[in-house]
Amino acid sequence: MQLTISHLGFTYDNATEPLFTDINATFAPGWTAIIGDNGIGKTTLVKLICGQLPLQRGTITPKPSSLIISICVQQLDEPPANLDDFAADWSPEALKIRRLLGIDDSWLYRFDTLSGGQAKRVQIACALQRDPDVLILDEPTNHVDAHTRAAIIDAMRAYSGVGIVISHDVTLIDATCTRCLSFERQHVDGHNITVAVPYQGNYSEAFAQMTQRNADSSRELARAKAETNRLRAVQAQRIDKVREAARAGNAHIDAKDHDARNARKMAKSTSLDSGVSSSLAQLNGRLSQAQAAQQGIATAAKRYEGDFWTRPVNAHLNEVAHLDAGLLRPGSTQVSDDAQPDDVTSELTISGNAWTITGPEDQSITAIRIPTLSVGPTSHIGLTGDNGLGKSTVIAALAEHINPLARALIIRQDTTQRDADDALTRLHTLPSEDRATVLSAYAQLNADPDKLLAGQAPSPGELRKLLLAMATVDDIDFIIMDEPTNHLDISSKQALARALANYGGALIVVSHDDDFIAAIETPAQA
Repeated sequence: MQLTISHLGFTYDNATEPLFTDINATFAPGWTAIIGDNGIGKTTLVKLICGQLPLQRGTITPKPSSLIISICVQQLDEPPANLDDFAADWSPEALKIRRLLGIDDSWLYRFDTLSGGQAKRVQIACALQRDPDVLILDEPTNHVDAHTRAAIIDAMRAYSGVGIVISHDVTLIDATCTRCLSFERQHVDGHNITVAVPYQGNYSEAFAQMTQRNADSSRELARAKAETNRLRAVQAQRIDKVREAARAGNAHIDAKDHDARNARKMAKSTSLDSGVSSSLAQLNGRLSQAQAAQQGIATAAKRYEGDFWTRPVNAHLNEVAHLDAGLLRPGSTQVSDDAQPDDVTSELTISGNAWTITGPEDQSITAIRIPTLSVGPTSHIGLTGDNGLGKSTVIAALAEHINPLARALIIRQDTTQRDADDALTRLHTLPSEDRATVLSAYAQLNADPDKLLAGQAPSPGELRKLLLAMATVDDIDFIIMDEPTNHLDISSKQALARALANYGGALIVVSHDDDFIAAIETPAQA
């Protein structure tokens, strides 16, 4: 069985333009990665495939209603609908799924207390238990550490149906996918459109093909522009010659001798001048064709560099946050020394700008032992560690112990609809100059300001960009970001890393992305 989509188009209510207009693709058994920038339409496409949104244009074959389709959404705020069924399922197939994903039986009875990575494993397990014809994973490696990613890869490889994964995780795509469907913004005839381009191979192979195609398109456009400019120059020269011939032919005719002038015009239309006019008409036709060819060439839409910090940051404080050494317990923001004999403890260690939490695997941590934590006014710190060891607990405690003179921005791991509503409300009430600054910063993070201004709700990745862009008008001293690369496309990750590296204040980033941490740990030089 394969799934085919033909000429799909979709427009959200109150949107100024379609999200996409003509998407075509075939999903065969095995894994296909849907890749592309935030907010470009990837999640909308899979919602159409699942029947969660009504078809406005185009067809899906077979009809979604005739298939068993399991989808694992990005959010983890609600347990899977069939969680109880899976918990009670001790069939060989269910046991195999548990082994593949490394699921502890107790996880199935305490979903609300699981770490992001543990919850994601349970979510995928419940999706597999339905034995779906089509399995869709939307950003499955958000929130997860290396161990969980490896378990997800094993489960994906074991699945034999039609698999569709939306992801920006190069490691995951390269390990599991043999095809990519790339949503791209292309510049054609003076404006941008969204297209879906299929590529054979995993992400690394698709990226190489994409890079070559974009280079070929740029060269083709340059040649077309050169040919158009050449023909325009030839056209101008011939028009000048026709005008010179006309002036020369009329030079010795009395302006009042109308018969002579009319005779001259007749001669021009029946002699050599008719050949000149015909030649000029042919040239005009070639120029029109060249202009049409130039306008029809699609090139990659412009991207930005992520450089937007325009306001000074207060750096006069000795510390922007401080925690004494001791024990932190999940759910508490206070440091204590009340160690218990049965504690299961992780430990935070510091090496330069790197903070690392280590601890026992697959056990519920009851305490995190920390040294004295001091965040200087220009410190850029990366906090890493496996899921469930207490990274978010440390961040929550630091957030409660920020210097009262410091202005802080905290962007948590799981943003909410209220966060989006508040951000949009504030954006529209900013003074026009500040709003322009925020939208410029938002664009520098590879997001589309026009969609915000039109009232379109931001995706999770776009919301993170907007919250950070707001900091450009707030004179923020300290930024805390918990898993900031979750939901972000690859280009946006690069733009965000550049922006944070250039930030002159204090910064703590929690992430499983080692390359991203390395890019932001060193503070910008004054």
